[in-house]
Amino acid sequence: MPALHVFLFVLLAAVPPPSTVRQVLESYPADSLFSPLARLEAARRGSDAAETALTLGQLHYARGEYRQAAADFARATPRSDPAHRGEARYWTGLAWLGAGEVGQARAAFEEAARSGSPCRPEAQLGVALCWELARRPERALETFQTLLAGDPGEAGPAALERVATLATRLERPELARRARERLAKDYPRSIEAVRAGRVPATGATRVPRPTSRPPAPAAARLAPPPLAAQVPLAVQIGVFREEARARELAERARRGGFGPARVAALTDAGGRLFAVRVGVYATAGDARGAGVRLGSALGVSWRVVPVP
Repeated sequence: MPALHVFLFVLLAAVPPPSTVRQVLESYPADSLFSPLARLEAARRGSDAAETALTLGQLHYARGEYRQAAADFARATPRSDPAHRGEARYWTGLAWLGAGEVGQARAAFEEAARSGSPCRPEAQLGVALCWELARRPERALETFQTLLAGDPGEAGPAALERVATLATRLERPELARRARERLAKDYPRSIEAVRAGRVPATGATRVPRPTSRPPAPAAARLAPPPLAAQVPLAVQIGVFREEARARELAERARRGGFGPARVAALTDAGGRLFAVRVGVYATAGDARGAGVRLGSALGVSWRVVPVP
């Protein structure tokens, strides 16, 4: 063997391959993560393998490869420790929902909701959305109300918006009114509350339209504006005084496969701020889903904000 080849062999052997998910994420660009993560998963056991499979699933999910993501999350579930098994089932539900498999998504969400996991409210929200997609509005409304009877957490605004919409569709105006009032009171700065503020109240004076068609039914008048009319949204994952820290977090998001991450300059009474914002999303649901993924993968808090 030539001396140079021997030297390279010894040099490479002296540098151990990445042995944790974090090391892999820090050692490879986002578009080259799949192979090293798959090798790491094969070499690990138990909860370490579960963490790797979960990360693989999140990467597939971020790329819109929902069936591959569901397979990854399914491998993660049985190997996760009991405290994190519900999270893996929740991610499985998200993946099947993205793939259009509503029945499988609901089954996964129901397991996650029974697990006592911190993501239990979001899992209950997923169950209700699946019933709605299955054209079972009464069952969906019942599930949303069960969620709202406890502490809905971050799922509260979306659940209240859907209750108002479904109650209107099912001709239960008093329930719809109470849902909108609670949305405005408990979550006044949410995207859902802003949308609800644009909706005319029941009985409000309407300007006659120059058309020969009969007036629209109440359900159509009270429905939220179509998705195409909503402003684009981003997920804000941090605000810093130091620009270098903001750019470091934006780079972590990009390396994690979360798409475009940018640093926006802001000002407050204390001076200049730098906000890290990820993605551009057409709906609040899409943005919240991305926020959940970002929070889990990067260990950050997040909020949905309009794209300026």
